Amino acid sequence: MIFKKHEKGQALILIVLAIVGMIGLTAAAVDGGMAYSERRQAQNTADSAALDAALALIRGGSWQSEGLARAASNGFDNNGTTNTVAVNNPPTTGCNGTGSPYTGNVQYVQVVIRLSTQTYFGPVVGINEVNNCVEAIARAKPAETQPMVFGNAIVALKPNGTSTFWMHGNPSMTAIGGGVFVNSSTNCGFTSNGVPDLTTPNITMVAADSCPTMAGVGITYNAPQMPYPPNNLPNPVCSGNAVKNGNTLNPGTVNGSFPPSGVTVLNPGVYCVNGSFTLNGNDTLSGSEVVIVMNSGNIRWNGNGSLNLSAPTSGPFKGLLIYFPMSNSSEIRINGTNDQSWTGTILAPASPIVMLGTADSDAYHSQIIGYTVEIGGTFDGVVRYNDNENYDALVPPQIELTR
Repeated sequence: MIFKKHEKGQALILIVLAIVGMIGLTAAAVDGGMAYSERRQAQNTADSAALDAALALIRGGSWQSEGLARAASNGFDNNGTTNTVAVNNPPTTGCNGTGSPYTGNVQYVQVVIRLSTQTYFGPVVGINEVNNCVEAIARAKPAETQPMVFGNAIVALKPNGTSTFWMHGNPSMTAIGGGVFVNSSTNCGFTSNGVPDLTTPNITMVAADSCPTMAGVGITYNAPQMPYPPNNLPNPVCSGNAVKNGNTLNPGTVNGSFPPSGVTVLNPGVYCVNGSFTLNGNDTLSGSEVVIVMNSGNIRWNGNGSLNLSAPTSGPFKGLLIYFPMSNSSEIRINGTNDQSWTGTILAPASPIVMLGTADSDAYHSQIIGYTVEIGGTFDGVVRYNDNENYDALVPPQIELTR
């Protein structure tokens, strides 16, 4: 007896397996692509929700409600079925089941979105849904005060050009408590001629070299450049006019030469000057807890004049002694003598500052910030920087995505 082998049933099985395989590939392409797209949308949503919540935290609002509302506006409504949204401050456990470097830090806001994407072709191969988890962390950095220009004692802010900090002749300059910062990106932004003597903890330069290199002084090159103009300048204002009473002046606006004729004492407060501030030989001026705002005009302190000024020791302008707004680029020229001393910051971001003459070694308790700085002639002086005596700028609150 002869038996014949039939293979028709085997072909049908192979076709069915091929169809299942094709559906699996289709599921990977279609369902996987859809899951990836939803994950990207969820990540973008988590990022924006974290930033919104961080902004609300800085403003003192309801950071959690703000984060949830932002997520809902992008389609993630925390319904507990297709998605859940958690907004945490401080951050807690994230998608990986562990904490982060920011766990427990109240300056950070965390948004975690978990989502389930229903599949179309996946059920054929036993995959009914794809689960994803995304996370974003944003920092809500509150406003704070910081030393101007990293706490350097002498600063030239001009962003380009040579000789923005220039020593010439035979000057002797000593900086204590802070160094020299030269913001120019041009080589030779720091230049010295003659036989200058500079003693300072350090010189920090944005440029790649100085001309020449100062022997015995540590110089840091290629430092990050400060934004110019600075974005954290103060805004002291005056209400009413200054009133003279004998040899004493009460704070307010002064139109014309400063100080007015016959004034030798400044009472505490803010003085807004629309004119030049001149100190001639044999002139005398003293004042404590004062801020002098030079809206226009220059400063020229000549030799043999007696000057003793100090900045406020508290309040929003603590440590600010002389301020030239950006609109005033007039020169500050100081011909120092042993009878001149001051405590507080000289802040003149658009003005050249020229220092000449000789001063007592304990005369300048200051931070000197100008567009350019020139130390010349036979200048002999010491600038003693102490953060507590000088102006600290208010840095606005900031939000940033960290993860």
